[in-house]
Amino acid sequence: MIPDDLLPHLVEVEHPGQRTDRYGNTLDDWAASTRAEVAAWLQQNTGAEDSERRDAQIGEWLMLCNPWTTGEEPLTVHGRDRVHWNGTRFEVIGPPGPAYTPDELHHYEIRLKTVEG
Repeated sequence: MIPDDLLPHLVEVEHPGQRTDRYGNTLDDWAASTRAEVAAWLQQNTGAEDSERRDAQIGEWLMLCNPWTTGEEPLTVHGRDRVHWNGTRFEVIGPPGPAYTPDELHHYEIRLKTVEG
């Protein structure tokens, strides 16, 4: 586990709820989402602009966090989740990368993306 003093950013990880459409398909339902506060380290890895079709600012970030629980249930981050920090909403890019010590899960490395504009 990463020591708490190296995880200075308090983020909210948002998991979507689930609903079934009229055809029986399971869909994400953001109106029924749940959030968990998580201590993390966030750093921006790249930034870019898309000015051809629109004026967009694109950032890719890395989030490091320890495994966590709410109550007795261990939680993980999924590719469909969102992360909220300092008024910014990030989308999780792909599956989170678990990092192991030789015998146990140590922390998660999670790639994030934000687009403004």
